[in-house]
Amino acid sequence: MKGPFKVLSGAALGTIISISSLTSAHAAVLHKEGDVVQQTTKQEQTAVTEATAKKVALKNCSGVIQSTTVKTEKSVTVYVVKVLGEDGKQHTLKVNCHTGKIIKHETAKKEKAINKQTAQKIALKNCSGVIQSLEMQKEDQTYVYVIKLLGDDGKQHVEKINCQNGKVISHQTGSQTISISKSKAETIALSKTKGAIQSVQLKKDTDEYVYVIKVLGEDGKAYTYHINCEKGQVMKQKVSAKAEGITKQHAKEIALKNCTGVVKDMQLKKEGNITMYVIKVVDQSQKEQTVKINANTGKVCS
Repeated sequence: MKGPFKVLSGAALGTIISISSLTSAHAAVLHKEGDVVQQTTKQEQTAVTEATAKKVALKNCSGVIQSTTVKTEKSVTVYVVKVLGEDGKQHTLKVNCHTGKIIKHETAKKEKAINKQTAQKIALKNCSGVIQSLEMQKEDQTYVYVIKLLGDDGKQHVEKINCQNGKVISHQTGSQTISISKSKAETIALSKTKGAIQSVQLKKDTDEYVYVIKVLGEDGKAYTYHINCEKGQVMKQKVSAKAEGITKQHAKEIALKNCTGVVKDMQLKKEGNITMYVIKVVDQSQKEQTVKINANTGKVCS
């Protein structure tokens, strides 16, 4: 009885061990597969972060983020990102949470804020110069344009403009950032051509900042100079092919037709928006008269 019982017990024990091993191995496989499924699901859920979705939206539409929410639409999970664009309109972009691709972009018909171009005009009206950068931000529940300028005075300026009403909230002025001031550049231009400054504009030419200065010369021609803001060098110069005004001699003749005498002094300068010759004539009795002549048209102003 003991012999067969031991053999049977051994066989049964072997079977039990085999089944136990198989069950353990199968359980281990299931456990591992479960881990893979669980891990994959977690990766799918966090494939695209909210920060990445915002970057995708702003790359497609320049502006400032207003809100971000997560929704499931037609079995697809998306980030719904609302952006106040630089065009002044509100944009709604839907970004796929798994692929990071924009699947929909809606734009409001009406503007809800001033656009980028209007903000730049306001900034330049408040501070003459050249725009260096523009960015939309949210500060204390208010959306603002932060605009950096290099002013005609050679200093750095930062203006904050309310996106809703276009008012300048703040204006900060930094230190001198370029060597040549506007007045110095004008002096350089007039040393090249005798005449009157008609306009001065600060511009960025390739990687350099230059003053573009227009001068009406005493010969009646217009001269344009591009002067480097750092070294004061004349980078470019252009002379008009045709006369854009009257010559100094012609202005003198016009003045003497209007009053008898001798020209004592004569200057070409800009008064207001008009470039004119200011001529002082003295008659035989030493009485002095001043004649102002429009340098562009030749008409007597006074």
